[in-house]
Amino acid sequence: MALKMAHQRIPLQLKVHPVEEVELLIQGQPSTSLRSPRFCVGYQNWTVQLMPEEKSRGPLELPCNPVPRFFTMNVTEVVEVGHFWGYRTDGQSLHILSKLMTEINQLKLTALTLEPCPDFCLAPFRDCSETHYYRAKVLQVSGDSAEVFFVDYGNTAKVAIDLLRNIPHSLLELPFQALQCQICNIRPSAYSLIHGDQWNVKARRRFSSLVKNCVLLVKIFSVVHNVHRVDLSIQTSKLDCNVREILISEGFAEPAEETYESKISHEQLKTILDCPLQEKLGLTQKTVWTQKEEDWKLIQTLVKKFSSSKLGFPSSTVYLHGPFNPYEMKFHSMTTMSRFRNVWIERDSINSVSLNNAPEDTHQRMLVGASVSVNTSGSTIIVRETSLMPNIHGLPALICMIFAPVVELRTDRLRKYYTGALCGLGWNPTTNAPLLEEHDLEVVFDVHFDVNDIMEINLLRSTINMLVCDGLLRSGNHEKIRTLQNEARQRLIDIFTGKKLRESITPQYCERPYKWNQVDPGLLLNQSREENKIVLYQMHSMVLLNP
Repeated sequence: MALKMAHQRIPLQLKVHPVEEVELLIQGQPSTSLRSPRFCVGYQNWTVQLMPEEKSRGPLELPCNPVPRFFTMNVTEVVEVGHFWGYRTDGQSLHILSKLMTEINQLKLTALTLEPCPDFCLAPFRDCSETHYYRAKVLQVSGDSAEVFFVDYGNTAKVAIDLLRNIPHSLLELPFQALQCQICNIRPSAYSLIHGDQWNVKARRRFSSLVKNCVLLVKIFSVVHNVHRVDLSIQTSKLDCNVREILISEGFAEPAEETYESKISHEQLKTILDCPLQEKLGLTQKTVWTQKEEDWKLIQTLVKKFSSSKLGFPSSTVYLHGPFNPYEMKFHSMTTMSRFRNVWIERDSINSVSLNNAPEDTHQRMLVGASVSVNTSGSTIIVRETSLMPNIHGLPALICMIFAPVVELRTDRLRKYYTGALCGLGWNPTTNAPLLEEHDLEVVFDVHFDVNDIMEINLLRSTINMLVCDGLLRSGNHEKIRTLQNEARQRLIDIFTGKKLRESITPQYCERPYKWNQVDPGLLLNQSREENKIVLYQMHSMVLLNP
């Protein structure tokens, strides 16, 4: 929302005290450390606080109850594929949970006070024909029931309000035992993205069947914002199976790089876990906290002095700029005539502010618009009614090669592999001039495409030709039309999903972009069966590669 306001260019100004007044109140203390931290200012209650990340230890945010590198756990709630809640099942953890249950059972419970509704309570849960009370967080209240989250086990449930009980403050001192985990180094496959929203139904069912009602071995990779990035294995009497490898082998997921925060956390966590216990709370960790604490004490002192002094209302005015986000995506046009123009997405579009949630993934993304126009000066392309296409590696190149009238493939100098393609209407054989140069697209591959991929694209184009160019639509043969439609749809899905994961490659740009007829005719393999037949899509001519 803040980025959206910045795009709307709403002027924001703030009244502040001059720097001289602040330094006078500091009374000689160093103020350089107060120039870089970010603050959260509450206008309604006149409070100043450090932003949460300023008060934390950095990307690695160790939980109150640190966990070992390896442990077993029981999954109680699946949020999404690879994302789940659960609790540890080792002897020490089960002893803590058992002791906690004993303390709760000895309490004289009182009905929960609902006005105001507390954050935490004791809620009942029935397990193995017995009902016990457990520590819980109230998520929301609706009518006569409330949705609660059991903080020691990780599952949620709807409970009648009159069954909730007050929780003593002494029971909140013990750190919550539930763990939130995500499997590291995976992302949804093209199959999952096409057949669902991120993860399809089959992927969700398969993951749930893998992790429910079995012993799971967890290996911690990193801890980011109190979420444990883990490697998950299923332990059975016969063999151990890695859940990530199963999801990848069955086509539901594909390997992915971890985020920058996760990588930093991994290195820090590895260092901490490898150190002896007395070094884990040593000088390095304490030094970071000492500086943060000193900064925070200085801020609190300043706030108190300004509150108690009679300096009056701040007199200086500063104009706020931003905010800015390094993950905000910028778009550019792919056509010849507009490749040097700016791209501006209409403010009312849902994609007017687009953030890259996986900046470590450098593959190309594609945005399409139903309406494209140019401003009066011709310097900016205006795009309306936009859709950000799924993050399928190689998708921009595939769409261009599937639907472009003519495609000329590019190769590296040694003709070992394809590096890209020029897409458009082709060129005039007589004059060698492009037929519609301003709309040509120079596509650079960032994944590996081979001869089989080009053949699959040609088969799809041939199926479409049979459907629309052979008079089939006028013949009334509905059975054959349905057959060809289903065949075209399946071929299209197969091209996107691929029989195997396409290997990522470093983009190699053409030395003479947007120029047609750069391939020796003797190296072209024509795929057209009937050259004189009028068709919607020509078959792409493949460039012979060196073995």
